[in-house]
Amino acid sequence: MNHFVIVALLLVHGLSAMLLLGAVTHQVLALWMPVWGHRSGWWHSLRAVHPDRYVRAVIVLFCITIPMGAINYIPFRVLVRAQYLDGHVPWATGLFELKEHAAAIGLAVLPAYWAVWREPTETAPRRAFTTLLAVVVWWNFLVGHIVNNVRGL
Repeated sequence: MNHFVIVALLLVHGLSAMLLLGAVTHQVLALWMPVWGHRSGWWHSLRAVHPDRYVRAVIVLFCITIPMGAINYIPFRVLVRAQYLDGHVPWATGLFELKEHAAAIGLAVLPAYWAVWREPTETAPRRAFTTLLAVVVWWNFLVGHIVNNVRGL
């Protein structure tokens, strides 16, 4: 694969991950710490969103981010992991393995997440599935940056 194509796909993956991170963070904050009444300020604006409006964005962005990561995995596995990470920083390889597992768990949870948001339901299931997805997304985002910055890839 051409180096330019790899970098372009990595950028799309990173941008979609960042948008997903923002959407799921807004949603989980609005679920756990809703703002009552009209208040101003940055912290209140961050939480004063309609969490149900983020469901489609989270699903679409998750379904874009995962395949982009899978496409980028092939050159990563051949060019970076095999040639550098495994031999020099095996802990980074282990973190990346956990990232892959977390992404698979998030993908498996996505239909249940969609189901609890489609029907009127209690807040507890929505909080549970949204929080789980938020933890997965934050974990993957942070680990992706750590592994990327190990050698300045």
